Amino acid sequence: MLIAIFLSLVVALFMTVGGQLIVTSQRNSKVQQHSLTEADNVSRAGLVDAISWFKRQTTQPVKSGYPPAAYPYPDAAFNPLYNANPAISDTIDQSIGIVSEFPVSVNGSKWGRYEVVKQSANPAISTNPYNAHAVHDVTGERMDGHFNGEGLVWYLESVGYIFQRNDPTKAFNIAPNVVLSTVRSSTEIKRLALNLPVKAALLTHDGGSGSTYNVTVNSGGALMGLGGTYAFARFTGNNAKKVGTGVLSTTPGTTTSPNDPTIQYLMGVSLSELKLLSDYMVTDTHYLPVTLPDMTLIFIDRSAVFSSTRPLVGSGILIVDGDLEIKANSNALYSGFIYVTGTLKLYDPASVNGSVVAFGGATISRTSPTDKATINYDDAMRNAVTQQICQYRENKSTLHVFIGVPGLEN
Repeated sequence: MLIAIFLSLVVALFMTVGGQLIVTSQRNSKVQQHSLTEADNVSRAGLVDAISWFKRQTTQPVKSGYPPAAYPYPDAAFNPLYNANPAISDTIDQSIGIVSEFPVSVNGSKWGRYEVVKQSANPAISTNPYNAHAVHDVTGERMDGHFNGEGLVWYLESVGYIFQRNDPTKAFNIAPNVVLSTVRSSTEIKRLALNLPVKAALLTHDGGSGSTYNVTVNSGGALMGLGGTYAFARFTGNNAKKVGTGVLSTTPGTTTSPNDPTIQYLMGVSLSELKLLSDYMVTDTHYLPVTLPDMTLIFIDRSAVFSSTRPLVGSGILIVDGDLEIKANSNALYSGFIYVTGTLKLYDPASVNGSVVAFGGATISRTSPTDKATINYDDAMRNAVTQQICQYRENKSTLHVFIGVPGLEN
């Protein structure tokens, strides 16, 4: 009986100790997971800061030139600078790259730090080691016919640290300060182009042949160019057909485009890449905000219809991978650039200021209109779109986060 009681006490003791160990382990795991999550957020903040740095530069794209002209090697164009004024300083340590430190706990004992490292030495010199984790120009590796140094595509990497700041006079990783967690994340940014082969209100691939017209401007419809620009341009085929009082402004109103207005030629990326660079990527207009935000890049991944209940009113770049119909009485009012891989139906009343590519053809206005449907070429609007939307954009498919990888601290 005594032995049985003794064994029961021993078992109970082991169960109590074991349970406590499990609880402690779970608590430690939660603390570690929380710390890693914080480091992940800090690391991504570094990427956001780096993208902002590229967008802020007065010379665009940020490049060394090819062959390197402004800088000794392609990656050297990424060169954040320290300034004593925190409001205009890029970093707290320009010898590293973009570096920032900030408290992440209420009591100020726990801090976050991110580093976006620059290539500090010319890798073309054999004695200089190449840092694969540093920011580098990958234009030549991502775009056919281009070269590293042109600054169109950049690889960015950020390391986020969470550390206990016990002594502010010491570096974050020097005792008594303690690094609690480290996370590395990377992404790529790409600069878009908007190169029209011809300055025209409407461009298409094939205007048609013989008595077939792929572009028709009905009564009430108008394609308006300005001095030195065109109302309509086609890579091949017929001019646009005017019906009744349809208008093709300027003399001559039409011209042949020297280049096929493909999305790759115009914007320097494929349709699949453009999806990942867009602000909105939807399969139906109903998934868009009722009031479209100004100066945004919208990609609709199939044919689209805008109506009076869902009007096309806004500005920016609209890409439609399919047909686009602007229904009658929808009062469309859009400024910027529209690209349609299929056909466009623009019915009255409607006004588009900028430029439109309807690759498969277009019908402007109804056959019996009650108002006007007009595309006005606007060079100032095209330039505004280029400056505000075609800046560096993150390719969302290239975001990678590395947690708990051996050797991450190196």
